[in-house]
Amino acid sequence: MKDIRHEAIVGGLRHAQELFDKAVSRRRRTRREAIEAMQRISGGLTYDGFRNLDLVVEAVVEKLDIKRIVLRETEEAVAPHCVLASNTSSLSIDAMAEGLRRPEQFGGLHFFNPVHRMPLVEVVRGARTSDETVATLYALALRLGKVPVVTRDGPGFLVNRILGPYMNEAGFLLAEGASIESIDRAAVQFGMPMGPLRLMDEVGLDVAHHAGQSLYEALGERLAPAPPLIALAETDRLGRKGGVGFYRYEKGRETGVDDTVYADLAECVPADHRPFDAHEVQTRLVLAMINEAARCLDDGIVGSAGEVDLAMIMGTGFPPFRGGLLRHADTSHVRTILDHLRELESLHGARFEPAPAIVRLAREGRGFYEAFGG
Repeated sequence: MKDIRHEAIVGGLRHAQELFDKAVSRRRRTRREAIEAMQRISGGLTYDGFRNLDLVVEAVVEKLDIKRIVLRETEEAVAPHCVLASNTSSLSIDAMAEGLRRPEQFGGLHFFNPVHRMPLVEVVRGARTSDETVATLYALALRLGKVPVVTRDGPGFLVNRILGPYMNEAGFLLAEGASIESIDRAAVQFGMPMGPLRLMDEVGLDVAHHAGQSLYEALGERLAPAPPLIALAETDRLGRKGGVGFYRYEKGRETGVDDTVYADLAECVPADHRPFDAHEVQTRLVLAMINEAARCLDDGIVGSAGEVDLAMIMGTGFPPFRGGLLRHADTSHVRTILDHLRELESLHGARFEPAPAIVRLAREGRGFYEAFGG
């Protein structure tokens, strides 16, 4: 590990030790294995020793100019054969590669939080990333026990781009008078591990806002942030890491909805909740994801419906018993999906405009798996 602050290095080492200790207590590692693993981790404030490395992963703050500086510095410090990767969740791999002398040896390696529990890793291929670099990053993910999915560079890559409209739609439901509990309960009843508002708390409300804003700037009006989410960004609520968001947290554990959040959102959320049918909430949330997944396929972010479903199951906990997001769409039938989207578009506007791929598949009478493969 390298950082500019000694406290960050100490914190990183402490966190690693805590994870190893927890693995031992749960009998996932022996004490000896934990000690040996900890001995392989070192840290400092300089690039000493980087010349001996085969691969370096950058994970600094999500600001393009800072990442470019760090990556250029790192490239100067490592051997010519070394592969560089960024753990960015939202910034362009191609934009970061612009200042590098060896852009073919650079790609994305996007881990999902919490890293020690979430299996998915997005291996992001930039325009100049070589096949060898992609293969190296893919192999590393496998050695770490992760499930890699190769994506093309693009706003939000794959999973965060699909989650963007899902979380945003939860914000629009709030604006229409749905309660936090009713939105999240409907998602959990559908099979998601947690609802979209609880997920925003988990991600961090500041991070979720930044990601949503980035998607809006890149993809246009259909990703315009819901008013309650804009209002929330102007408060000091951070979600679980700050102890309060849509929910309250004590020692990292959720203790229930924080009802005072409605006061913070008073200008854009009705004073009185109105009942929403769980099926309506589920339909709007899930169709928002299916629609965006169809656009991802047309944009070549991934090449197959199977890759979308693998990424969504491993990266978001989309219910496996439904077969995956696009398998679920095929089961529901694409023509039915199109009819629902057109109805929602008439009620709620451009954010539900059917993706060209859905219109095309409905006309041809084909499903995602037939058209895009498994």
